[in-house]
Amino acid sequence: MGREHHEDGDGPIAVEEEEVLGRRRSSGHVTPFEAKDPSGCPQYPVRWGAGCPVGAVATEVPMNRGIGLVLVGLGVFLVVLGALMRFMVVPALAKAPLSPGESDGGVTQTNQAGVAAKLFDPATFTERRDVPLTVTRYTRGDVPASQTDEAKAGDLAIYDTFQRVEDNAGVVVLANTARFAFNRVTSEMTNCCGANIDGENVEMSGIVPLKFPMFTQPQDYPYFDTSINETVQAVYQGQEDADGLPVYKFVVTVEPSQVGTIEVPGDLVGSPLPTFVAPRYYQNVLTLYVEPQTGAIVKGDSVQLQTLRGPDGTDQVTILDAVIGTTPEQASAGIKYAKTQSALLALLNNTVPLVAFVLGAILLILGVILVLTSKRRSGGSHAGGYTAA
Repeated sequence: MGREHHEDGDGPIAVEEEEVLGRRRSSGHVTPFEAKDPSGCPQYPVRWGAGCPVGAVATEVPMNRGIGLVLVGLGVFLVVLGALMRFMVVPALAKAPLSPGESDGGVTQTNQAGVAAKLFDPATFTERRDVPLTVTRYTRGDVPASQTDEAKAGDLAIYDTFQRVEDNAGVVVLANTARFAFNRVTSEMTNCCGANIDGENVEMSGIVPLKFPMFTQPQDYPYFDTSINETVQAVYQGQEDADGLPVYKFVVTVEPSQVGTIEVPGDLVGSPLPTFVAPRYYQNVLTLYVEPQTGAIVKGDSVQLQTLRGPDGTDQVTILDAVIGTTPEQASAGIKYAKTQSALLALLNNTVPLVAFVLGAILLILGVILVLTSKRRSGGSHAGGYTAA
């Protein structure tokens, strides 16, 4: 009988509760647990009274839990996507191409120009002054060679280069060839796959003189100079701006080094002999501007001196005294290309992973909160839904 009396919404206890609520409403003191929806059921019930169906509140619990699980799944997906992008996709893409000139028939061309303050003419044994010079280098990737087991094991690219220096009359002043095998990420060279300088096998080390490593750091690098066939430090000199592109400046200083000999008339170099085999010396100060994301050398200049020394070991003849630099057109094209590639790498390596991590973490946290909250509310509604008022 007592239970029936409690479940009767018109009984004394129900009437008393309504009177208490009425007095509290008139005084403005209504707690969230006493507020009722239009159906007369508490919006936040601690216990359920008669006439208030359990489903009125409990139906939103599965929905919240479902939304929470979806958010957790999306959050995990985005976090994993960011990690994959940063640690798998970018390392697979951030490499030197097997063929540097795929859009130009497999061959790239770089152009430099300058002036030789002094230039030795071997045909007449005379010295020319203020001679305009052009330097053209062609580079081709040997893709079949890069597909061998040895090259694949070292993740190597194989490049063949030909470079010539011409005067204003089109006469070739200097020319050389080289074949480089280097790691596609670090640009470090190795003696593989027929690597040579002017057809001669030499011990190659340091970074290839065509590009710096991917994601170049502000530090010194061992740079291979093909004139002396030795490694020289490329000294980091700071960051500069090249037409809106941040670049690292490196300076390579080659001290006077013997690079060969030339037989000349003795009197040309101060020798009493009819002919003299004069040692040929080379020195250079090379300045390079490198886009750090790609390692691309976008421009550079060279202050070069080559001489012949006489019997007393002093310079007697100047073979070449020149300042040569990247042409404005070549620099502009290199900077434009580097901007595009570096922006793409920055997007894939930094922006996309960061956004994915942050958004994924937010969704993951929100999802967990919704799942946990739905569990607590589900437990509370069941406990109250079957407790008589």
